[in-house]
Amino acid sequence: MNTEVRGLVTPRSLIGAKWKTLYFATIGAFAGYLGSVVILGADVASARLMGFAPFMFLRYYATIREGPDALLMTSRSFLLNAILMHLAVGSALGAIFVLIVSGRDIQRFTHYVAAGIGFGLCVWFINFYLLLSWIQPLINGKSYILENIPWWIAAVTHALYGITIALVSHAFRNDVDEI
Repeated sequence: MNTEVRGLVTPRSLIGAKWKTLYFATIGAFAGYLGSVVILGADVASARLMGFAPFMFLRYYATIREGPDALLMTSRSFLLNAILMHLAVGSALGAIFVLIVSGRDIQRFTHYVAAGIGFGLCVWFINFYLLLSWIQPLINGKSYILENIPWWIAAVTHALYGITIALVSHAFRNDVDEI
């Protein structure tokens, strides 16, 4: 690069080490938010591909808060509950993912994406089979999510969540000064 061009290009400034945790948590929260939007879109698309109403899977997710009332076609609050739940939990889990990988020396893009997929599948397994399998019947009397959403759709959408948070956060992995 010649000296004239080099003078015009300024390197991205590094974040100080004392702000590392907050910086990566913020990047992760944003990545998790986007990952949640991807999950919601994938749930709508997969419901349509399976011949269901577009928001049917989101109705099942809303049964956590609303119970069987979320499945009534007259219910409109299910959408807000399902979206807010996914965005809030997804943002928090995205922050956790980025904080975990920021403490590791993962530089290769493929390893970052593999870590994201693994994280998304862990989130799916823990949420569906270790939490919802006993919490939802306890609260609502029936496990609406596990009984009505195919496991492979849930696994794929959560893998897409992991890919999204990895893709978004990968670009920011070296932004912290190691002083």
